[in-house]
Amino acid sequence: MAKVKQIKARQILDSRGIPTISASLELDTGGFVEVEVASGRSVGTYEPKDLRDNDPKKYMGMSVHTAVSYINTLIGPKLVGVDVTRQHDIDYWLIEADGTESRSKLGTNTITAISQLFLKSSALSQNTPIYRYINTYYSDIYKAQIPIERVPSPIINVINGGQHGSSTIDFQEYHIIPQTANSFEKSIEIALSLYSTIKKVLDYRNVGTFLSEQGGFSPKLRTNNDALEIIKEAAETEKIRLGADLFLGVDCAASFYFKENKYVIKDKPDPLNEAEYIQFLIEMIKNYSMLVVEDPLFEDAFEGWKKLTDAVGEGCYIVGDDLVAGSKKRLERAIKDKQCNSSVVKFSQYSTLSEMFEVISALKMGGAKIIMSQRFGETNDSLIADLAVGIQADFVKFGSINRGERIVKYNRLLAIQAEINAKA
Repeated sequence: MAKVKQIKARQILDSRGIPTISASLELDTGGFVEVEVASGRSVGTYEPKDLRDNDPKKYMGMSVHTAVSYINTLIGPKLVGVDVTRQHDIDYWLIEADGTESRSKLGTNTITAISQLFLKSSALSQNTPIYRYINTYYSDIYKAQIPIERVPSPIINVINGGQHGSSTIDFQEYHIIPQTANSFEKSIEIALSLYSTIKKVLDYRNVGTFLSEQGGFSPKLRTNNDALEIIKEAAETEKIRLGADLFLGVDCAASFYFKENKYVIKDKPDPLNEAEYIQFLIEMIKNYSMLVVEDPLFEDAFEGWKKLTDAVGEGCYIVGDDLVAGSKKRLERAIKDKQCNSSVVKFSQYSTLSEMFEVISALKMGGAKIIMSQRFGETNDSLIADLAVGIQADFVKFGSINRGERIVKYNRLLAIQAEINAKA
């Protein structure tokens, strides 16, 4: 029975150059694990928040020295000698110690670091790949056997707008989704080929091939549909059939352009009311063979979400992120009222792994699709890849395929795919 010998934390930088937490746990058996905590930029209203120092003289107020000190001087010493398999107990001890819904006392980044350390060290103590440990742990807790049969299909970001890219287009992310019947390796091969062709199309159209912080292109286009046309043209060039070999997706992040109870998008000369905007989305979904539409409406437009899901939910995944982020009550309502038929699950939205597993169980019981998603401020930690396979998520969304912090997660899934194939 392996126990904690020492826990240490320090400040590092995420993929944006913003401070975050790196933490390590040494076992009394000599084992050693590390985690690097990712964090978001587009943080939903209902998500728990990271603990930042708010000192304008240090990293524009974004440093995390206080959170690091909590781990090194308050939390870590109390956990010395604790059995590392006590995931549930430690997670809820941290939640109780914080005592706030927003995790404003300890910070969700502090709590997440400890929770992830215990998960990794538990797998290590049992000499088990992390994804298989997660699968067994989840099955034991929720009495639901989930055979590990596949690596989730990738949703790959190729163009960015809104808060994450070009200000000339409104939607935050534009995705390509290779046919889900493909192997993961084949999907990545198709995506890389198409990504390269999209760059060529952008080049000859002379609209720019600048890259966003997530690795998607950030061109100067006139409308949101222009971005979809670029991807469509690239697919036709590669002789990839849209709606058969490849599907499209978007993360609208609609709260960004929802102003004064109207949706203000470049595709229309005047702001749209909810009914007009929903009709625009329905037409877009039909015209561009869209499989996934994330955060299509304002996060509190509950009736609008339901109307859109009722209209297109049979053939399209309407994905809640800001709609449910960090709130179990909102998730339960979204599933019960059929406001969406899919949900993003991210680290830090739920501070601990135990809370995340509860959410995953609720989604599975409600028949909703699960998309394990990266954060905007990513790290080189690939734990999310193991988690996605362990709980057999339907999709993964790691960003684009040309930045190290994204590639490390795709490479981890390729390695897991090889292991699964070898066992088969």
